[in-house]
Amino acid sequence: MTTIAQVKQVVQPLLQRNPDLALVGRRVIIKPIHHILRGISIGRSINPALFIPAWAVVFLFEPRDSLSLNWGERIYKVTWDVADPDLPTKMCEAIEEQALPLVRPIKTIDDFVGFATKERFRDTYLDLYEHRKIFVDIARGDLESARSICEYMATDRAKHRYLPLKMDEEYNRITKELCPLIAANDRPGLARLLHKYEEGSVRAMKLEKYWEPTPFPIELES
Repeated sequence: MTTIAQVKQVVQPLLQRNPDLALVGRRVIIKPIHHILRGISIGRSINPALFIPAWAVVFLFEPRDSLSLNWGERIYKVTWDVADPDLPTKMCEAIEEQALPLVRPIKTIDDFVGFATKERFRDTYLDLYEHRKIFVDIARGDLESARSICEYMATDRAKHRYLPLKMDEEYNRITKELCPLIAANDRPGLARLLHKYEEGSVRAMKLEKYWEPTPFPIELES
């Protein structure tokens, strides 16, 4: 398995050429961080001599501890072999060409919604996953859409979809924490809960140094 020290070495040219980037563990993130995390994960391979770089974008106001690839993809150019003396230069160029132009413009929640579409992510677009979309609907203040998801989550069909342990936790979080506040139209309570989730995600991913807490759109509505 490639090491953190090897990751630091290989991304040095990238960090030097892009002052808005920072390395956190095996992730190169774009700073500052608000509600949306944009980054490049320098993943491990079964082959201990290879890296697996991939870019991704996620929102932080759902409890999470990783930069998942639901809204991302692998970075290709060469075989990312640590023995290649030109690897830092090649990886830097590939990330600058394939990843940064895509993810840098995604700064707001609305930007994310416009990005995570069926046209770009055929199998993982945002509207396909109501248990993800409800967080975004709440953050944007679209409680009508969030209510429709709560109504669906209360059906037997939805309950049977959330049987694995992690999915069951997500189901309970939505139905027992979010949906009662949505039913009560408690916008301040929903905003507080999203801030709590976001702070937890930031801590879990060790992003505190680069995180700037900001209001959600639901808090800015007149």
